Amino acid sequence: MIDLKNTNIYEEITSPDQVENTNFHSVLLELKKLDKTDLHEFLNKVLDVVANALNIERVSIWFFDEEKTCIYCDYMYLRKFGSYTNESTLQVKDYPNYFKAIENQLYVAAEDAINDPQTKELAESYLIPRGVYSIMDIPIHFRGQTIGIICHEEQDVPRKWKREEMDFTAAISSLVSTSLEIDFRKTKEQDFRESQRFLSTLISNLPGYVYRVKKTGESWSIQYASDGVFELTGYKPQELIDNIVFYNSMMTFEIDKIIAKKAIGEALSAKKPYQINYRIKTAAGEIKWVWEQGRGIYSESGELIATEGFITDITQKKLAEEEILKKNNELAELNEFGKSLSKLAEPEEIIEILGLMLGRLFDSDNINISLYSENRHYLDFPFYTELGTRLKIDGREFNNGLAEYIIASKRALLINDNIDDSLRALGIERKSSSALSLIAAPLIAGEKVLGAISLEILKDGRSFSESQSELLATVASQAAIALENASLYHEVTKSLREKEILLQEVHHRVKNNLQIMSSLIKLQTQFLKDEKMLEIMKETGGRIQSMAIVHTKLYNAKDYEKINFSEYVKSLTDNFINSYGFRVKNIRFDIDIIDVVLNIDTAIPCGLIINELVSNAIKYAFPENKGNITISMKLDGSNKYRLSVKDNGSGTNKQFNIDKADTLGLQLVSLLSKQLNGNVTINTGPDSGFEFVLLFEGAYYKSRR
Repeated sequence: MIDLKNTNIYEEITSPDQVENTNFHSVLLELKKLDKTDLHEFLNKVLDVVANALNIERVSIWFFDEEKTCIYCDYMYLRKFGSYTNESTLQVKDYPNYFKAIENQLYVAAEDAINDPQTKELAESYLIPRGVYSIMDIPIHFRGQTIGIICHEEQDVPRKWKREEMDFTAAISSLVSTSLEIDFRKTKEQDFRESQRFLSTLISNLPGYVYRVKKTGESWSIQYASDGVFELTGYKPQELIDNIVFYNSMMTFEIDKIIAKKAIGEALSAKKPYQINYRIKTAAGEIKWVWEQGRGIYSESGELIATEGFITDITQKKLAEEEILKKNNELAELNEFGKSLSKLAEPEEIIEILGLMLGRLFDSDNINISLYSENRHYLDFPFYTELGTRLKIDGREFNNGLAEYIIASKRALLINDNIDDSLRALGIERKSSSALSLIAAPLIAGEKVLGAISLEILKDGRSFSESQSELLATVASQAAIALENASLYHEVTKSLREKEILLQEVHHRVKNNLQIMSSLIKLQTQFLKDEKMLEIMKETGGRIQSMAIVHTKLYNAKDYEKINFSEYVKSLTDNFINSYGFRVKNIRFDIDIIDVVLNIDTAIPCGLIINELVSNAIKYAFPENKGNITISMKLDGSNKYRLSVKDNGSGTNKQFNIDKADTLGLQLVSLLSKQLNGNVTINTGPDSGFEFVLLFEGAYYKSRR
């Protein structure tokens, strides 16, 4: 405790008030001299000194929370016990008048605090339980805000507060505010130093470097580049700071310079941050991809004065992206390749597809596809390019070349160093090669080796990778299967074509033989005098001709199993006109057959039935040789064919049973209807014509072998 009994001071004081004022002044002077670097220790000392200077029981310091919803006691000194303690927290909303007075007045001094209008709100919850009669509270201000209170409380007896005491405590409040400002600044300085240390540590650990470039007039100069620039570029910060031209020359790719300058310029004009990717050349000559993010720094007038930003290495990320893009392109190519190979094609077409796909997939100068003939022990070279130019290469006997090694070993090969020495070590005879990188893979389908693929790089700076070697092996495997399928397809196609030609020839010969028979019958009729026999011969010729027409249709069609029935019936009616001449001059044929295709086993019986029924109608239905004959065929709802041959001739009133017919023609119709498993219905009557209806299912065609 400060010793206030200074004899020199007391000798000059004449009145008690003067003595008290002098004491307070001395206390303030002593407190001002105290070290304020430790705020906690200083505030505790203040409470001790003030309690003894005022001769008061309780002195405390309270602070508001950030939202000013409550106030809590941080420091309290009990003079009677000479000790420090804590107090409870008070809610601001519970004591509105008291806290309003604290905000608006220099002090709140109440001799009778329990009944004073400004403090009586505290009576029940705070004053009475603690035996407090009088209080004097002084607000603490900090940077224009009321942040707390210094509270002086008298217990046991009421106390009338003097003006000198109020001024003294107000001075103490000011001293506390000063100590808070000192502590705040000290804390800020510590925070600033810590932030500087943290920023320095952060910058030094960043995977890149931080920069600041200053603009003076139209020129730029580097003010700062962090140490990370050395790891990224191989140049020390000072080297770049001293030479801005050298710094800019690191961006060796002119197209990158143009793009970067444009992007930065647009961002700075719009006062927005910029982000760019570009390539730099390091001190060791290595090309790196970097990512830069920066922003412009502007004066109060809005003038651009500097740029600040960060640059980091993204080479691996860029390479990974390029690899992913490359893989996606490879997969797309393989997908298209697979689609192309899945189509049945000739081997020559497969080779062309393979050669073009290899050119798109691999950055290769030379491409060689060789095919192996095991029977002849011979190699052909259907696809061969040098520096992208397609060449025609003669085949050769199987020897000790690269293709032969790949075919014999059935293994893929990758060589990136000492091509000639490596090939000789493998026993491969080859003229001196200018290739710098080589990959090859066999064309294997199952256990059969069909040939080999080899690719070469002749220009420096590039080489094939393991993944490309694996990719070539995959492509070769797919191509080999496609070639094997193409070969089988070629053989099958050839065999089918031969059978088609043979079948076509069979139909042609059958047609010719039938026509010969028909012609012989016509010749024979010239020597017949018997009308009945002549009619029989004509009917027989018509039947033969109806079968010949079927074979004519099949011979001229690509499908040797089915014929268009509408066209067939039209040919039959034309044949009637040729056969019967003037007798059918005034008879009209109506054909109602749409999109009906029948196989040969169904078409011939139907044609013979139509031939017999139409012949019968021409002979008996039209006494005056004039009328209509309608021929129709349709599918009904039960997927059965409905064949109808109808005339509008004289008809008959007799009951007609085709199974009991006595003529050869109708007996043939009955027999053919049963052959088709059909149901026959006959509709006729006097002057109502004659209609024959056959309902049947198409015959199942059994392929001939």
